[in-house]
Order: sequence, then C-alpha cells, then structure tokens
Amino acid sequence: MVAKHIKQRITLTERFSLIHKMFMRTMFYGYIVIGAYGIYSESIFLGVFYSGFVIFGLFPLLLYCVCANCPYPYKCSDCLLLPFWLIKKLYKFRGLSMSITDKVGIIVTFAGLILIPQYWLLKNYTLLILFWIFCLPVLIIIPFYFCKRCQHFSCPFNLAKRE
Repeated sequence: MVAKHIKQRITLTERFSLIHKMFMRTMFYGYIVIGAYGIYSESIFLGVFYSGFVIFGLFPLLLYCVCANCPYPYKCSDCLLLPFWLIKKLYKFRGLSMSITDKVGIIVTFAGLILIPQYWLLKNYTLLILFWIFCLPVLIIIPFYFCKRCQHFSCPFNLAKRE
C-alpha cells in the first residue's frame, strides 16, 4: 500500500494565548536571571557586565531590531515576550522588513544571552541544570512552534511559509 502524503496547512498565529505568554516569559526571563545570578555569584564586576548586556540587548536591540518591525504589537496588540504597549510606547512601527544589521543584532543578542553565562554556570551544576530547564523550552518551542506560525516574515527565525 502506498502511503499518501497529506499536506498539512499550518495556520499563522494571530494572537498568543495568556498561557503561551506566561510560559514563554517565565522561561525566557528565568534563564536570564539564573545566568545573571550564576555570574554574580562568581564576580560582581562580570555580573554587572552581563546585566548591562541583557539590558542593552533586550531594549535597544530586541525592541528596535525585531519588535519595532514585528506586526504583532502594532496590528494585533499582542507580543509573546513583552507587553505590547511597552513596545508601542518606546518605538514607532518601522515596517515589516528588517535590515541585515537588525537580523545580525538579534542573533548576537540571543546567542549572548545563552552563551555568556555558560562559563560561570559550569562551576555550579545546580544553576547550570536550572538554566537549561528554563532555556531548553524556549529553544525548542519558539522555532518549532511559534516560528512556523509567525506573521513576521522578515525575522531571521521565521519558518512560516507565505501562501
């Protein structure tokens, strides 16, 4: 018997449920806080550096490079990781296309949030395990669930097919 391939149509996400937002925000900010704590427990100076990276990476880079180009806060009054009104208050909608600088900025930010604390977390296995308990769901759910359904087609992580 020949198996028939059924094309599954993945519907684009128009809004995020409260459960999705609560879970993703808890996991996302949880691994950042655990990473910062792990660095602070070894070196206050380096902890301040990481905190600066987080603040600079999240607000100017994340908000300006991705969120100001994303249709969700402006057209749907919704956002997965931040309150949509904060994005709308800080930045005007820049349009749906992202420059190469925007794309590189967001990739560097997300990589830094995960990679920078690893050296210090390896010294404390409890924190390392907690960090990855919070981080892995974000690394799995965002690309394999949300990015496949996202309407932000110029985002470097978007995996949705345009129809």
